[in-house]
Amino acid sequence: MQNMLYKNINKQFFNRINDAFNALKKDGYYIFNAGNLSKEDFLNFSYSFGEVIPSGRGKEMVDDIFIGGIQKQSSLPLHTDKSYWRLPPSFEILYVNDVYNMKHGEIIVGNLLEAFKQLSPVEQKELLDFEAVYKSPQNRDEGTIKVKLIGKIDDDISFFRYRLDIFDSSSPTITKWNNIIKDNLIFVPYRKGDVLILDNKLHCAGRNNTTWGENGSRHLYRTLVM
Repeated sequence: MQNMLYKNINKQFFNRINDAFNALKKDGYYIFNAGNLSKEDFLNFSYSFGEVIPSGRGKEMVDDIFIGGIQKQSSLPLHTDKSYWRLPPSFEILYVNDVYNMKHGEIIVGNLLEAFKQLSPVEQKELLDFEAVYKSPQNRDEGTIKVKLIGKIDDDISFFRYRLDIFDSSSPTITKWNNIIKDNLIFVPYRKGDVLILDNKLHCAGRNNTTWGENGSRHLYRTLVM
């Protein structure tokens, strides 16, 4: 249930917010071009989807992410954000504030739940029972947590932890599940002024191979919503 604040920005995008919730249930993502948004307006918009939380200790509510210079990456592996938290966020919301001399860079979305449903009952049970030690990435807070791969509430699947580099994911069943996910990816173009809302519970996301020109960069705002 959205946490409508009915500030000016929310009124402006009232229909978009309703469309977003419908699309998130069906596709796991929703994207639209919002034009120019300030960081404050982006934060207000994000509160329409729930409680915005900082991405780490001492962090602001909106992450200011600049990709450029020596920080450039050609791609970003599929993952769910904050898989190593005891309770990962429900949504990740991204806004392209600026982009320069960059080609491709589409967001890749994979449906974790639908891929899980294509496994056999025995394989599904193996993943439901799978428990592992998840470690924080090297560039994040240190620590480990021992939890299940799949979170459940009242016997229903609530979320998946999908980031294969932070736990022992060598199980053949996980490999099979991962291959099904990759065989059914959706590529979402993502350009200046776009707002992208991602379901962080039942879908994974990454970034397509990117071609960076001289001094190429992209500036994003990001919020995490519980």
